[in-house]
Amino acid sequence: MATPPFVRREAIRGRPTFWLAAFQGIKPRRLERSKSGGGAPSKLPPAANSRWRMRDRRRQPEAVPMSNSSKRTLAIIANAPSPYRIAQHLRIADEMGEQVELWSIFLNEHNWQPWSHALPEKIRPVVFGPGESVGRKKNLAAVWSDWRKAGRVIRWLKEHRVEAAVTTGCNSVGLMRIIAWCRRNGLPNYMFADSNVYGDRVTGWRRWVKRHYLSWVVRSLSGLMPCGEYGRRYFEAYGGAAKPSFFMPHEPDYRRIFETTDDDRDRAETKFQLQKGRRRFIYSGRLAAVKRVDTLIDAFAKIAGDRPDWDLLIVGGGPLEAELKSRVPAALLNRFAWTGFIDDPYELAALYTCGEVFILPSSYEPWAVVVCEAAAAGLAIIASQVVGAAGELCRDGVNGRAFPPGSVDALADALLEMSADDDRLHEYRLASLRVLDDWRRRGDPVQGVRLALADANLLPSPPPVQPHPATPTSLDRPTRDESASVGGALHR
Repeated sequence: MATPPFVRREAIRGRPTFWLAAFQGIKPRRLERSKSGGGAPSKLPPAANSRWRMRDRRRQPEAVPMSNSSKRTLAIIANAPSPYRIAQHLRIADEMGEQVELWSIFLNEHNWQPWSHALPEKIRPVVFGPGESVGRKKNLAAVWSDWRKAGRVIRWLKEHRVEAAVTTGCNSVGLMRIIAWCRRNGLPNYMFADSNVYGDRVTGWRRWVKRHYLSWVVRSLSGLMPCGEYGRRYFEAYGGAAKPSFFMPHEPDYRRIFETTDDDRDRAETKFQLQKGRRRFIYSGRLAAVKRVDTLIDAFAKIAGDRPDWDLLIVGGGPLEAELKSRVPAALLNRFAWTGFIDDPYELAALYTCGEVFILPSSYEPWAVVVCEAAAAGLAIIASQVVGAAGELCRDGVNGRAFPPGSVDALADALLEMSADDDRLHEYRLASLRVLDDWRRRGDPVQGVRLALADANLLPSPPPVQPHPATPTSLDRPTRDESASVGGALHR
């Protein structure tokens, strides 16, 4: 991923003189002697950009000039950029820009998935781990690197007089150090986490360590920002009930999905050679063991003879793709369609409109933005009972079915029920839009940030949310002209 020139990349290296200084976020300035042998530090190189100063690997840079604005300064500290996080930060910058100066701090440059995305200047991105990935091998050297990186983040927070922080998780020594520093220095710090109560499965000594560590983390925070109810319940076991909690879920670009037209759908069907007139179940996600796509293939094979008009569209790629394809019975090969990894968000939005029922059979899923995408596309939803987003967006018997993870029979029954009656399926799909609208009012991530800053006495309490753009009330797709304003039939 090419980093735009305005993205500030923090890449200083250096060793603290003693551990106490490292723990306190203090690193002595390293002076470089001039070539003439004098003792004065050499001059800093000129800034590559008048606002965004690039840091030399060996030199301590000048601080970026402080803003004279009366806005509150908020830093969101994330492991790495992703399309969903960038979209969330753009919303915060757009909708809270008159009150908040947002800085987007990324500890690594690359995420798990091979997404290609730009870092918009509007979110003020600062990359502290240029060239590094969240998937890099963890060893003692990497742990020490994370610790030092956190020290640079702490110094940056002090230089920029940040008034509140949102840290995303606590699964590294770097994040642990930042959380501890915020607590010691009285900086309001709210932790985002996509943890899910159904994933809290460790036992034995690991359970003991986890309980003590997470209890300390929760005590150190000003509040929690889980994705949904399953996340809130997760932290109750570690003292979370005593902390304020504000939902801050990952979400897709709803406007992009709402604006998808029939022409967009037709182009997607043509590109991926989807047979016209067929009805489809859809899976979207990685092809990895935890997703349990094998149970979906087996369940569809079990009911395929009873539903000759229905196919299965599998959107996504992953390490199990070849194995899963070989699992399909030879007689049903023409009933399966595989797209591979989709990097184009507009193409992904169009693919959702190629089906009627969405399935996510994961054995564990902390959140799952794909459920939000499916609901926005007006699909009925079948999901395993442990999927985080399904706890908010899949209401059993209202807009879909929930089933025990790993149960082929239960999933097959759900597939049969969803496809048995066209009128009932239509009602399920309309109900998905209503359920989504309710969730957007209860679980808006920007509202979560507003509420957290109000809790910290930095902003006034906000009014109730009015989703924008408005959630559709019809399954009709807009025309190309209507799509430009998300109007017409889509909102009737």
